[in-house]
Amino acid sequence: MTIYLNLVALHSIYSSTLKVDIWMMSAPASSDDYTKWSLIASGEGAGRIAALYFASMRNEAISDRILLLNSARADLKKVLDEIAEHLGSKEVKILETIRRERVQLFGRQSTGTGNFWKVGENEARIDFDEIIRRRVESLGLTSGDAMFDIMTLGGGTGNGSIPYLINQMKHGSGRTASGHKHFALCVWPDVIEADHRHFNAICGLSRLLKYGEDSHQNADMVLLVDNTTLGKRIELDEGESNYYFEINKLIAQAIDLMMAPGRKNTNRVIDVNDYIVFPSHIGVYHVTPCMSTGNDVDLISLESALDDAVENAFFPIDPATATMVWLIVRVPKRHFNRGQFEQRMLDHTFRGWIDGNIIGKLRYSTVTFVEEDIETFDVLLLLGGFKLNKLVPESFEKYLMFKELLELNATNGEISLAQFGDDVSLSTDELNRIEQNLRDYMTHIDDVVERLSG
Repeated sequence: MTIYLNLVALHSIYSSTLKVDIWMMSAPASSDDYTKWSLIASGEGAGRIAALYFASMRNEAISDRILLLNSARADLKKVLDEIAEHLGSKEVKILETIRRERVQLFGRQSTGTGNFWKVGENEARIDFDEIIRRRVESLGLTSGDAMFDIMTLGGGTGNGSIPYLINQMKHGSGRTASGHKHFALCVWPDVIEADHRHFNAICGLSRLLKYGEDSHQNADMVLLVDNTTLGKRIELDEGESNYYFEINKLIAQAIDLMMAPGRKNTNRVIDVNDYIVFPSHIGVYHVTPCMSTGNDVDLISLESALDDAVENAFFPIDPATATMVWLIVRVPKRHFNRGQFEQRMLDHTFRGWIDGNIIGKLRYSTVTFVEEDIETFDVLLLLGGFKLNKLVPESFEKYLMFKELLELNATNGEISLAQFGDDVSLSTDELNRIEQNLRDYMTHIDDVVERLSG
């Protein structure tokens, strides 16, 4: 049975028992109704992810809508040269198209941002109206279409620019892209990286979640990925370059699976609004991908694949604290809507699995298919609303130590960054607000989890 709930009803339910099961069903869309997606990557690490995806995973949802932004010309060249080393001649030709048509420099610091997010934000502010906005608009998205806004959280360019860009496109004056939906995919720095990179990470995550003096919601969904966690899945003997390439391949696969619903389904569709509407209303809108690929259709049960996916979460979590979940199962076409991959059977299995593993009551599921002649299926779980107590507190400690160093150089409440220009500074009030926004968000998560656990 299909259940339709408006936002007022949902608020009432979550304010009382928080025990409702929400199963969303939509009629299949015609080709003219498909949501269009784009990839906008800012900074070196994010550029690698987007370029690899575009070169190796052609998807009609993306088509050619990709844009690589950077404040340093050398970094743009480095990204594409390094990706080309791992690809075949056909993919390298696609990279050349990106190099000619899909890259954009911005800002006045031709050598980069010095790994400080505030500099990256300022550089984006300088060129937003004249350069960045026009390039984004040239991608041809319309209201309701979606963007993957990709950044690494440890650096300065993407970490500084992407939260600012999302806010400007949604809320800025003269905005023309206010109807776009923003899925911010952010990569947490490795645990061994320097304190200032974890300082950047805390500031970046907070600004993706909340932005501005009124602390309004910024990204519609924040997808958390951790380099250290994914690195544990990679066994390589070929050095650091290939290590990060393999991590980026996993991220690209997750992006591809997330966009799969809505095109090759015949019954239930998970589209953009199904990812964002209720989480935003509840006020908890962070997720992490959990993925299990290459499962033999005859040997591996869906329950086993779900367990394997959670074991391969992209961010360290306690799955039991997840308050919402999306399931995407992709199967060979000849197995679509048959056996355990029939939608009702999948719903039954999924519900039983959830009852035994997580507290989430907001849940979505769909089966999609591929045309390839294969005998394996893939599973993507997006676990959302979980407690951020496995990694963020450790980075918070490093943030606080680095913040103290910065404040030693503060004058009248301003932390000067004069080496990047006379107008570049970070106020202690802004920094305190950023810090408090993340603390408040984490406290709200705890409240939601406690309600669901009661």
